[in-house]
Amino acid sequence: MFNLNEEKDKLAEKLAEQFSQNIIDMEEYERILEYINKIETKKEVNIIEKIMKENNIEGKRLTADKNNDIITPEENEKHLTVFSETSSYIKPLNGNGGEHSCYFGENKIIVENLPKGRTLLNVKSVFGETKIIIAENIKIINRIIPVFSEIAEPAVKTDGDDDDLPELYITGKAIFGEVKIKRMDEYNKQDWKKIGEKIMKKILDKIDKI
Repeated sequence: MFNLNEEKDKLAEKLAEQFSQNIIDMEEYERILEYINKIETKKEVNIIEKIMKENNIEGKRLTADKNNDIITPEENEKHLTVFSETSSYIKPLNGNGGEHSCYFGENKIIVENLPKGRTLLNVKSVFGETKIIIAENIKIINRIIPVFSEIAEPAVKTDGDDDDLPELYITGKAIFGEVKIKRMDEYNKQDWKKIGEKIMKKILDKIDKI
């Protein structure tokens, strides 16, 4: 059964993927995204799909590894957290950092080393909390869509010239959930503060028992 909103979401995700692969530039991305948002019929969906397929061919989206095996972004890792707590490191492949979905749980995504250029990270947080911990010298572009949710971004800026830094392009949705984007040094300071508070609590508890 045709669902217009689902089809528009799929198109938007594919478009973000093309942008992350440098197949299209920012101007083309924003132009097509505007068309996607205005789609009202299945015929219009088919037209946009055709345009995006042509972009793939012109942009030579398929690449080969050292063994001459064809690699596509769809081969990247998918992570799912449901009613639990998980932690994972980004392992980019062809500019893709994988898909990370969290439902009624807590998901921590650590981004330490990225190659030069753009890496796409797709996240979904539904009634859960997703923490994205990013090294200082990585440029962040956040395009997560909040739906009755909170998106917290870091105040700390990158060091050096932004043009020379790897770029993490974050897409996805937070639905009745929370996404916290933090710099690694800020996150580590908070961790040490929590550890100190726990130690102090244990000391005070023992003093109370004396």
